[in-house]
Amino acid sequence: MSFEFFLENVSDPTGHMSAVDFYEISDLSPEELGQFASAWYLLSIERQREIATTLVELAEDNPELDFTAIYTLCLKGDDEPLLQIVMDGLWEHDDRSVISGLVEVLRSDKGSDVRSAAASALGRFPLLAQEGKLLVRDGELIHDNLMQVLEDEEEPMEVRRRCMEALAPFNTMEINQHITLAYESLDLDFRASSIFAMGRTGEVGWLPILLQELQNEEPTIRYETANACGELGEEDAVSHLILLLEDSDSEVQLASIGALGKIGGPLAKKVLTSLVKDGDANLEEAALTELQDLEFDEDPQGYLGDL
Repeated sequence: MSFEFFLENVSDPTGHMSAVDFYEISDLSPEELGQFASAWYLLSIERQREIATTLVELAEDNPELDFTAIYTLCLKGDDEPLLQIVMDGLWEHDDRSVISGLVEVLRSDKGSDVRSAAASALGRFPLLAQEGKLLVRDGELIHDNLMQVLEDEEEPMEVRRRCMEALAPFNTMEINQHITLAYESLDLDFRASSIFAMGRTGEVGWLPILLQELQNEEPTIRYETANACGELGEEDAVSHLILLLEDSDSEVQLASIGALGKIGGPLAKKVLTSLVKDGDANLEEAALTELQDLEFDEDPQGYLGDL
């Protein structure tokens, strides 16, 4: 199917398109995007949602597909379900072309779910800023807008906590103060977000708190803490994470395995190998995935052939 034929077919609400047909609208040029937009704005909102959902699902299965231009186009719309679909597809994207659109959604008067999703989608970029892979002005735009929302106590808690999570990689004193305040909160979700943010700061100084919270009675907190330990990558956490392999909550167990894989080292590798050989089915599969990633990082030419 050619690009022109795709545009004709997509305008037909009864038209059926296979997955491969959508490859025609991957990585659109500016000229093609203009043609696509002309057809897109004539579609019903239901048809737009249907197509956007398909694009997100296809891109998840095939990372080579790039629908960023279409996502950016959708960010200019007002339909919140469509915006939610698009931002689900953007959470791992690092194309700077989406930044201004995400900031506009964040600062809009739309619902808290959509604005929270925009904050989370922006959270990818502070990591790039810290690695020197983002323009300074882009980093400042993201930081300033996220911070303004975080500090506005009239904003919904859900939006504020997502802003805190997104800001964490900047790792400034001001941001760490907000993380501390959130950690001291009585709100469980806000405390969980503070722990998530601790891991994203990359600041080893949070480790004593995290090791303590691995024993928290709340599964949500143990889950977020295990992930945060993995983000920090400190081998001191390995012996504590091993204890969570016997946790009563399966999600906490899987988070612990993921953290062991991120941290690596001889002990973590030994434990993962043991799980592959003797663990239950769910833990075995997760451990194998982490172990393969470790082996690849150590020797990209190697093969995990003895498991």
